[in-house]
Amino acid sequence: MEAGVIRHGFLAVCALLPGLTRAEVAADYLQGYARAVLDLQFPGRNIEVISAYDDGRLVLVDGGCAPEAERVPVEAAIEATQRFAHIVWQTAPQCSTAATSAGTLAQIPPMERNATAAPSAPAHENDGSIEALPVDELFKPLIADPRQPQFSIKYHRYDARDSFDAASVSFGDYFGFASGLFGEYGVSQIGLQGAVFAVFNLDADSYDLVNADYWLGIPLSVRRGPLSYLTRIYHQSSHLGDEFLIGNPDIPRINLSYEDWETLTSYEWKLWRFYGGGGVILNSEPNLDPLHMQMGAEYRRPGAFHGWQFVSAADWQANQEQNWQGSGSYQMGFAIDGHANREIRLMLEHYRGFSPNGQFYNERLRYTGLGVYFDL
Repeated sequence: MEAGVIRHGFLAVCALLPGLTRAEVAADYLQGYARAVLDLQFPGRNIEVISAYDDGRLVLVDGGCAPEAERVPVEAAIEATQRFAHIVWQTAPQCSTAATSAGTLAQIPPMERNATAAPSAPAHENDGSIEALPVDELFKPLIADPRQPQFSIKYHRYDARDSFDAASVSFGDYFGFASGLFGEYGVSQIGLQGAVFAVFNLDADSYDLVNADYWLGIPLSVRRGPLSYLTRIYHQSSHLGDEFLIGNPDIPRINLSYEDWETLTSYEWKLWRFYGGGGVILNSEPNLDPLHMQMGAEYRRPGAFHGWQFVSAADWQANQEQNWQGSGSYQMGFAIDGHANREIRLMLEHYRGFSPNGQFYNERLRYTGLGVYFDL
Protein backbone atom coordinates (compact mmCIF):
# COMPACT_ATOMS: atom_id res chain seq x y z
CA MET A 1 0.00 0.00 0.00
CA GLU A 2 1.36 3.39 -0.94
CA ALA A 3 1.33 6.58 1.13
CA GLY A 4 -1.15 8.14 -1.28
CA VAL A 5 -3.82 5.61 -0.27
CA ILE A 6 -3.73 6.70 3.36
CA ARG A 7 -3.67 10.39 2.42
CA HIS A 8 -6.61 10.06 0.03
CA GLY A 9 -8.55 8.07 2.60
CA PHE A 10 -7.88 10.68 5.23
CA LEU A 11 -9.04 13.46 2.91
CA ALA A 12 -12.17 11.49 2.03
CA VAL A 13 -13.14 11.24 5.72
CA CYS A 14 -12.63 14.99 6.10
CA ALA A 15 -14.73 15.70 3.00
CA LEU A 16 -17.64 13.62 4.28
CA LEU A 17 -17.82 15.24 7.71
CA PRO A 18 -19.54 18.51 6.60
CA GLY A 19 -22.29 16.44 5.02
CA LEU A 20 -23.39 14.93 8.30
CA THR A 21 -26.98 15.53 9.34
CA ARG A 22 -27.30 18.77 11.29
CA ALA A 23 -27.49 18.19 15.05
CA GLU A 24 -28.26 20.47 17.97
CA VAL A 25 -25.51 21.84 20.16
CA ALA A 26 -25.24 19.28 22.96
CA ALA A 27 -28.07 19.81 25.43
CA ASP A 28 -25.89 18.71 28.33
CA TYR A 29 -23.29 21.37 27.52
CA LEU A 30 -25.86 24.18 27.21
CA GLN A 31 -27.68 23.11 30.36
CA GLY A 32 -24.41 22.96 32.25
CA TYR A 33 -23.48 26.42 30.99
CA ALA A 34 -26.80 27.86 32.18
CA ARG A 35 -26.44 26.14 35.57
CA ALA A 36 -23.00 27.69 35.95
CA VAL A 37 -24.42 31.20 35.43
CA LEU A 38 -27.22 30.56 37.92
CA ASP A 39 -24.88 29.06 40.54
CA LEU A 40 -22.55 32.03 40.30
CA GLN A 41 -25.03 34.91 40.24
CA PHE A 42 -28.09 33.47 42.03
CA PRO A 43 -26.73 30.79 44.39
CA GLY A 44 -29.69 30.83 46.78
CA ARG A 45 -32.58 30.99 44.32
CA ASN A 46 -33.19 27.24 43.83
CA ILE A 47 -33.65 27.66 40.06
CA GLU A 48 -33.32 24.46 38.03
CA VAL A 49 -32.50 24.17 34.32
CA ILE A 50 -35.00 21.81 32.68
CA SER A 51 -33.89 21.92 29.03
CA ALA A 52 -31.89 23.99 26.56
CA TYR A 53 -32.02 24.26 22.77
CA ASP A 54 -29.52 25.51 20.20
CA ASP A 55 -32.12 27.95 18.82
CA GLY A 56 -31.70 30.06 21.98
CA ARG A 57 -34.55 28.71 24.13
CA LEU A 58 -33.96 27.86 27.77
CA VAL A 59 -36.56 26.27 30.07
CA LEU A 60 -36.28 27.00 33.80
CA VAL A 61 -38.25 26.18 36.91
CA ASP A 62 -38.13 28.28 40.08
CA GLY A 63 -38.36 25.95 43.06
CA GLY A 64 -38.33 28.94 45.40
CA CYS A 65 -41.70 30.24 44.12
CA ALA A 66 -40.38 33.79 43.73
CA PRO A 67 -42.71 36.41 42.18
CA GLU A 68 -42.43 37.10 38.46
CA ALA A 69 -40.72 40.46 39.08
CA GLU A 70 -37.71 38.62 40.53
CA ARG A 71 -37.28 36.68 37.29
CA VAL A 72 -36.23 39.80 35.38
CA PRO A 73 -32.61 39.97 36.69
CA VAL A 74 -32.26 36.21 36.15
CA GLU A 75 -33.33 36.54 32.51
CA ALA A 76 -31.03 39.53 31.99
CA ALA A 77 -28.01 37.67 33.38
CA ILE A 78 -28.63 34.62 31.19
CA GLU A 79 -29.33 36.62 28.02
CA ALA A 80 -26.13 38.62 28.63
CA THR A 81 -24.14 35.44 27.91
CA GLN A 82 -25.37 35.70 24.27
CA ARG A 83 -26.12 31.96 24.27
CA PHE A 84 -29.83 32.20 25.09
CA ALA A 85 -32.38 34.59 23.61
CA HIS A 86 -35.70 33.39 25.08
CA ILE A 87 -36.35 32.16 28.63
CA VAL A 88 -39.39 29.96 29.30
CA TRP A 89 -40.47 29.51 32.91
CA GLN A 90 -42.08 26.26 33.99
CA THR A 91 -44.10 26.28 37.22
CA ALA A 92 -42.83 24.08 40.03
CA PRO A 93 -45.52 21.74 41.45
CA GLN A 94 -45.27 23.24 44.93
CA CYS A 95 -45.80 26.74 43.52
CA SER A 96 -48.62 26.06 41.08
CA THR A 97 -52.11 27.50 41.32
CA ALA A 98 -54.81 27.50 38.70
CA ALA A 99 -54.28 31.19 37.90
CA THR A 100 -50.51 30.93 37.73
CA SER A 101 -50.63 27.88 35.50
CA ALA A 102 -53.13 29.47 33.11
CA GLY A 103 -51.17 32.72 32.93
CA THR A 104 -47.88 30.93 32.30
CA LEU A 105 -49.24 28.71 29.54
CA ALA A 106 -50.95 31.64 27.83
CA GLN A 107 -47.60 33.37 27.42
CA ILE A 108 -45.87 30.38 25.83
CA PRO A 109 -46.26 29.74 22.07
CA PRO A 110 -47.91 26.38 21.25
CA MET A 111 -44.70 24.61 20.19
CA GLU A 112 -42.86 25.72 23.36
CA ARG A 113 -45.94 24.91 25.45
CA ASN A 114 -45.66 21.30 24.27
CA ALA A 115 -41.95 21.28 25.03
CA THR A 116 -42.59 22.39 28.61
CA ALA A 117 -45.63 20.18 29.24
CA ALA A 118 -43.53 17.33 30.60
CA PRO A 119 -43.56 16.85 34.39
CA SER A 120 -41.06 19.03 36.20
CA ALA A 121 -37.88 17.42 37.43
CA PRO A 122 -37.17 18.13 41.09
CA ALA A 123 -34.78 21.01 41.67
CA HIS A 124 -31.22 19.81 42.05
CA GLU A 125 -29.80 20.00 45.52
CA ASN A 126 -26.23 19.27 46.51
CA ASP A 127 -27.16 17.15 49.51
CA GLY A 128 -23.80 15.43 49.77
CA SER A 129 -25.02 12.13 48.34
CA ILE A 130 -22.57 10.23 46.15
CA GLU A 131 -23.55 9.15 42.65
CA ALA A 132 -21.84 6.09 41.19
CA LEU A 133 -20.59 5.99 37.58
CA PRO A 134 -21.49 9.54 36.44
CA VAL A 135 -21.73 10.15 32.69
CA ASP A 136 -20.54 13.72 32.24
CA GLU A 137 -16.96 14.96 32.66
CA LEU A 138 -16.73 18.08 34.84
CA PHE A 139 -13.38 19.35 33.56
CA LYS A 140 -13.63 19.30 29.77
CA PRO A 141 -10.56 18.24 27.72
CA LEU A 142 -8.27 21.08 26.64
CA ILE A 143 -8.76 21.51 22.91
CA ALA A 144 -5.27 22.61 21.85
CA ASP A 145 -3.24 20.53 24.32
CA PRO A 146 -1.49 17.83 22.24
CA ARG A 147 -1.67 15.39 25.14
CA GLN A 148 -5.34 14.99 26.02
CA PRO A 149 -7.03 11.58 26.46
CA GLN A 150 -9.37 11.48 23.44
CA PHE A 151 -9.85 9.86 20.05
CA SER A 152 -8.25 11.66 17.11
CA ILE A 153 -6.74 11.23 13.64
CA LYS A 154 -4.27 13.86 12.42
CA TYR A 155 -2.14 14.57 9.39
CA HIS A 156 0.90 16.81 9.98
CA ARG A 157 3.88 18.01 8.03
CA TYR A 158 6.76 17.60 10.48
CA ASP A 159 9.76 19.92 10.44
CA ALA A 160 12.13 18.48 13.02
CA ARG A 161 15.42 16.55 12.79
CA ASP A 162 14.05 15.31 9.47
CA SER A 163 11.07 16.68 7.55
CA PHE A 164 8.37 14.15 6.75
CA ASP A 165 4.61 13.63 6.49
CA ALA A 166 3.27 12.26 9.76
CA ALA A 167 0.06 10.56 10.78
CA SER A 168 -0.78 10.91 14.46
CA VAL A 169 -3.51 8.97 16.21
CA SER A 170 -4.72 8.91 19.79
CA PHE A 171 -7.07 6.55 21.57
CA GLY A 172 -8.29 7.70 24.95
CA ASP A 173 -11.26 8.43 27.16
CA TYR A 174 -12.45 9.38 30.61
CA PHE A 175 -14.45 7.08 32.90
CA GLY A 176 -16.13 8.54 35.99
CA PHE A 177 -16.23 6.45 39.17
CA ALA A 178 -18.21 8.68 41.54
CA SER A 179 -19.49 12.25 41.94
CA GLY A 180 -20.83 14.33 44.83
CA LEU A 181 -17.79 13.94 47.07
CA PHE A 182 -17.73 17.52 48.39
CA GLY A 183 -21.45 18.18 48.90
CA GLU A 184 -22.40 21.86 48.98
CA TYR A 185 -18.89 23.06 48.09
CA GLY A 186 -19.35 22.19 44.43
CA VAL A 187 -20.05 19.33 42.07
CA SER A 188 -17.13 16.92 42.28
CA GLN A 189 -16.00 13.77 40.54
CA ILE A 190 -13.25 11.17 40.58
CA GLY A 191 -12.46 8.90 37.67
CA LEU A 192 -9.90 7.27 35.40
CA GLN A 193 -8.22 8.55 32.23
CA GLY A 194 -6.21 6.51 29.78
CA ALA A 195 -4.74 7.09 26.33
CA VAL A 196 -2.24 5.98 23.70
CA PHE A 197 -0.56 8.54 21.41
CA ALA A 198 1.22 7.24 18.31
CA VAL A 199 3.12 8.93 15.46
CA PHE A 200 3.80 7.27 12.08
CA ASN A 201 6.19 8.34 9.30
CA LEU A 202 4.14 8.30 6.09
CA ASP A 203 7.25 8.88 3.96
CA ALA A 204 8.80 5.58 5.07
CA ASP A 205 8.18 2.51 2.91
CA SER A 206 6.29 0.71 5.67
CA TYR A 207 4.88 3.80 7.43
CA ASP A 208 7.19 3.30 10.39
CA LEU A 209 5.86 3.77 13.88
CA VAL A 210 8.14 6.51 15.21
CA ASN A 211 6.94 6.73 18.80
CA ALA A 212 4.10 5.60 21.05
CA ASP A 213 3.26 7.15 24.43
CA TYR A 214 1.12 5.29 26.97
CA TRP A 215 -0.73 7.47 29.43
CA LEU A 216 -2.81 6.59 32.54
CA GLY A 217 -4.16 9.01 35.16
CA ILE A 218 -6.52 9.36 38.11
CA PRO A 219 -8.24 12.78 38.00
CA LEU A 220 -10.24 14.54 40.71
CA SER A 221 -12.37 17.38 39.35
CA VAL A 222 -14.62 19.99 40.97
CA ARG A 223 -17.01 22.48 39.39
CA ARG A 224 -18.60 25.50 41.05
CA GLY A 225 -20.38 27.92 38.75
CA PRO A 226 -18.14 28.95 35.82
CA LEU A 227 -15.04 27.65 37.61
CA SER A 228 -13.80 24.09 37.27
CA TYR A 229 -10.72 22.51 38.81
CA LEU A 230 -8.71 19.42 37.99
CA THR A 231 -5.96 17.74 39.94
CA ARG A 232 -4.55 14.41 38.84
CA ILE A 233 -1.64 12.04 39.16
CA TYR A 234 -0.70 10.31 35.94
CA HIS A 235 1.93 8.01 34.47
CA GLN A 236 3.44 8.21 30.98
CA SER A 237 5.87 5.82 29.33
CA SER A 238 7.27 6.12 25.81
CA HIS A 239 8.49 3.55 23.29
CA LEU A 240 10.18 3.92 19.90
CA GLY A 241 8.91 1.81 17.02
CA ASP A 242 10.95 -1.24 16.01
CA GLU A 243 11.06 -0.29 12.32
CA PHE A 244 12.14 3.23 13.22
CA LEU A 245 15.01 1.85 15.33
CA ILE A 246 16.10 -0.47 12.52
CA GLY A 247 16.10 2.39 10.02
CA ASN A 248 17.91 4.75 12.43
CA PRO A 249 20.55 2.70 14.27
CA ASP A 250 22.43 5.86 15.26
CA ILE A 251 19.61 7.06 17.52
CA PRO A 252 20.07 5.84 21.11
CA ARG A 253 16.92 4.66 22.82
CA ILE A 254 15.88 6.54 25.96
CA ASN A 255 13.52 4.74 28.29
CA LEU A 256 11.41 7.82 29.10
CA SER A 257 8.96 7.16 31.91
CA TYR A 258 7.59 9.40 34.64
CA GLU A 259 4.81 10.06 37.13
CA ASP A 260 3.46 13.60 37.36
CA TRP A 261 1.06 15.51 39.60
CA GLU A 262 -0.65 18.53 38.02
CA THR A 263 -3.44 20.94 38.92
CA LEU A 264 -5.41 23.13 36.50
CA THR A 265 -8.11 25.79 36.92
CA SER A 266 -10.60 26.70 34.18
CA TYR A 267 -12.93 29.72 33.99
CA GLU A 268 -15.79 30.10 31.49
CA TRP A 269 -16.95 33.60 30.51
CA LYS A 270 -19.58 34.01 27.81
CA LEU A 271 -18.12 32.32 24.72
CA TRP A 272 -14.62 32.03 26.20
CA ARG A 273 -12.76 29.59 28.39
CA PHE A 274 -9.47 30.43 30.11
CA TYR A 275 -7.29 28.00 32.03
CA GLY A 276 -3.94 27.72 33.71
CA GLY A 277 -1.94 25.71 36.19
CA GLY A 278 1.14 23.61 36.62
CA GLY A 279 2.62 20.53 38.14
CA VAL A 280 5.62 18.64 39.41
CA ILE A 281 7.19 15.39 38.22
CA LEU A 282 7.26 12.98 41.15
CA ASN A 283 9.53 10.36 39.64
CA SER A 284 11.21 10.01 36.24
CA GLU A 285 13.65 7.99 34.15
CA PRO A 286 15.95 9.61 33.12
CA ASN A 287 16.01 12.17 35.93
CA LEU A 288 14.14 15.27 34.73
CA ASP A 289 13.83 18.72 36.29
CA PRO A 290 10.39 18.50 37.89
CA LEU A 291 8.47 21.78 37.46
CA HIS A 292 6.18 22.71 34.56
CA MET A 293 3.38 25.18 33.84
CA GLN A 294 0.53 25.53 31.35
CA MET A 295 -2.01 28.14 30.27
CA GLY A 296 -4.45 28.62 27.41
CA ALA A 297 -7.69 30.00 26.01
CA GLU A 298 -10.60 28.62 23.98
CA TYR A 299 -13.42 30.28 22.05
CA ARG A 300 -16.65 28.73 20.78
CA ARG A 301 -19.46 30.34 18.79
CA PRO A 302 -22.51 28.07 18.41
CA GLY A 303 -24.37 27.99 15.09
CA ALA A 304 -21.63 29.82 13.20
CA PHE A 305 -22.00 27.70 10.04
CA HIS A 306 -25.13 25.62 9.34
CA GLY A 307 -25.26 24.09 12.80
CA TRP A 308 -21.50 23.85 13.23
CA GLN A 309 -19.72 25.72 16.01
CA PHE A 310 -16.69 27.83 15.25
CA VAL A 311 -13.89 26.77 17.58
CA SER A 312 -10.44 28.23 18.17
CA ALA A 313 -7.92 27.45 20.89
CA ALA A 314 -4.36 28.15 21.98
CA ASP A 315 -2.23 26.28 24.52
CA TRP A 316 1.16 27.31 25.91
CA GLN A 317 3.43 25.13 28.01
CA ALA A 318 6.88 25.52 29.54
CA ASN A 319 8.97 23.45 31.90
CA GLN A 320 12.09 23.58 34.01
CA GLU A 321 13.81 20.79 32.02
CA GLN A 322 13.89 23.07 28.95
CA ASN A 323 14.86 26.23 30.87
CA TRP A 324 11.28 27.56 30.64
CA GLN A 325 11.40 27.95 26.87
CA GLY A 326 7.78 27.73 25.83
CA SER A 327 5.90 25.56 23.33
CA GLY A 328 2.71 26.74 21.63
CA SER A 329 -0.14 24.76 20.08
CA TYR A 330 -2.85 26.52 18.03
CA GLN A 331 -6.09 25.18 16.53
CA MET A 332 -8.99 26.63 14.58
CA GLY A 333 -11.95 24.94 12.91
CA PHE A 334 -15.51 23.73 13.33
CA ALA A 335 -17.30 21.32 15.65
CA ILE A 336 -20.67 19.64 15.58
CA ASP A 337 -22.33 18.33 18.74
CA GLY A 338 -24.90 15.65 19.25
CA HIS A 339 -26.63 14.46 22.39
CA ALA A 340 -24.81 12.90 25.35
CA ASN A 341 -21.81 15.20 24.86
CA ARG A 342 -20.63 13.56 21.64
CA GLU A 343 -18.69 15.96 19.46
CA ILE A 344 -16.67 15.88 16.24
CA ARG A 345 -14.14 18.64 15.56
CA LEU A 346 -12.41 19.32 12.26
CA MET A 347 -9.41 21.52 13.02
CA LEU A 348 -6.51 23.24 11.31
CA GLU A 349 -3.55 23.14 13.68
CA HIS A 350 -0.04 24.43 14.12
CA TYR A 351 2.57 23.59 16.73
CA ARG A 352 5.93 25.19 17.48
CA GLY A 353 8.20 24.29 20.38
CA PHE A 354 9.66 21.15 21.93
CA SER A 355 8.36 17.80 20.76
CA PRO A 356 5.60 16.23 22.88
CA ASN A 357 6.58 12.81 21.51
CA GLY A 358 8.37 10.68 24.05
CA GLN A 359 12.16 10.67 24.09
CA PHE A 360 12.30 13.54 21.58
CA TYR A 361 11.23 15.95 24.35
CA ASN A 362 14.42 18.02 24.04
CA GLU A 363 14.24 18.38 20.24
CA ARG A 364 12.60 21.34 18.54
CA LEU A 365 9.52 20.56 16.45
CA ARG A 366 7.24 22.51 14.17
CA TYR A 367 4.25 21.07 12.37
CA THR A 368 1.14 22.22 10.53
CA GLY A 369 -1.76 20.03 9.51
CA LEU A 370 -5.34 18.90 9.91
CA GLY A 371 -6.94 16.96 12.75
CA VAL A 372 -10.27 15.22 13.31
CA TYR A 373 -11.26 14.76 16.96
CA PHE A 374 -13.97 12.52 18.38
CA ASP A 375 -15.00 13.44 21.93
CA LEU A 376 -17.31 10.77 23.36
